[in-house]
Amino acid sequence: MVQIDIMTIRYIVTLLFGVVTTASFAGILQKKNTVKLVCIVCFLLLLQGVFFVSFGLDAVVTSYPIHTHMVLVGALVLCFQCTVKDATICTLLAYMCCQIPAWISRWTMYTMYHSSIREFLIYFFAALITFWMIVKYAAAPIHELLQGSKAETMVMGIVPVTYYLFDYLTTVWTKVLYTGNYHVAQFMPSVICVAYLVFAVVFSHEQKRRTEAMEERTILQNELYIVETETESLRELSKLARIHRHDMRHHLALILHLIEENHIEEAREYIRENIERIDEFTPHRFCEMEMLNLILSHFESQAEEMKAQYRFGVELPAQMPLTKPELCALVSNALENAFHAVRELPEEKRFVDARLCELNGKLIFSVDNSCDDRIQITGNRPKTDKAGHGYGTRSIMTIANEHNGMAVFQSENGMFSLMVTIPL
Repeated sequence: MVQIDIMTIRYIVTLLFGVVTTASFAGILQKKNTVKLVCIVCFLLLLQGVFFVSFGLDAVVTSYPIHTHMVLVGALVLCFQCTVKDATICTLLAYMCCQIPAWISRWTMYTMYHSSIREFLIYFFAALITFWMIVKYAAAPIHELLQGSKAETMVMGIVPVTYYLFDYLTTVWTKVLYTGNYHVAQFMPSVICVAYLVFAVVFSHEQKRRTEAMEERTILQNELYIVETETESLRELSKLARIHRHDMRHHLALILHLIEENHIEEAREYIRENIERIDEFTPHRFCEMEMLNLILSHFESQAEEMKAQYRFGVELPAQMPLTKPELCALVSNALENAFHAVRELPEEKRFVDARLCELNGKLIFSVDNSCDDRIQITGNRPKTDKAGHGYGTRSIMTIANEHNGMAVFQSENGMFSLMVTIPL
């Protein structure tokens, strides 16, 4: 009688462990879902009870996939709007995790203190610890992986699906695993090896795809930044032009009065002062490309604001290998990184030198700037641990590579250098 009671309690603990672990993988183990999860557990217990009374204990064990696992998948789909794929993978992952406390509790069989009660107690506490570690460390990453691409989730499901079928075919519906057959015993290790290799290939491919998508997004963001910079500059110029146009009538009236009174020198001095004021808000023309002019003017203002020495030399070739957005993205990314580096230095050490020209049939773009000695070059790219940084560098390399060019980064003796060469 005691043996039956312990077995019954163990089945209930196993069911609870499986349901809550499945819920944690599916991302629905939340306080607001407590009532639904309790109802699901009670309904599954009722079904198991019906099978037990109608067909006996052996039928409950062998038909577990029908009265428990399939019903649990359906409940996740109907009650929590999970997809059939996600609900199935989460259920099978939870079933696989049930192996951990079961394996631990079986160790009591090899000790002189073995008993059904001790084995159950070890199983109970092992299940608690396993569940706590799953919720704390594994549930969130697995749930995030389930939100990835179809290829990733399908590969992720290889091991739990195979383990589930293997376990029922070799230990529940038959006992072939316990015959000692070599190929049966080595089947799951082989599956795990293959699944790992397949997952590594798929994950690498997906990671590359995400990196390329991030680089494309960075380029688009740079293009948007260029447009915003151009718009802001034009807006500022328009504002200043309106002010000076409004004041022009007063200036002309005053100049006319000075000339009529024969104050020629005063009139000349007044004209010179107004010319200087007009030059202050007229953008510096570095080249014939207006969009690039506005970007360079923007960084020129930054240099003057932070009191940094700067030199921008631009000689656009007649044949440009890059589109205007690509060229502007290349220049703005490089200068953004350069001014970010010099901003952290003392004023007397702030220096940026940028050059864009044609040399030996190639478009040459270089930026030299002062920096601290902490910058490291890893894999021909500056290494950064800061969140949100590094995408500009990737964008520069992507633009160069797409046009059969190259981008070289160097950092030495407090000086950082970028050299981009692209065939014309």
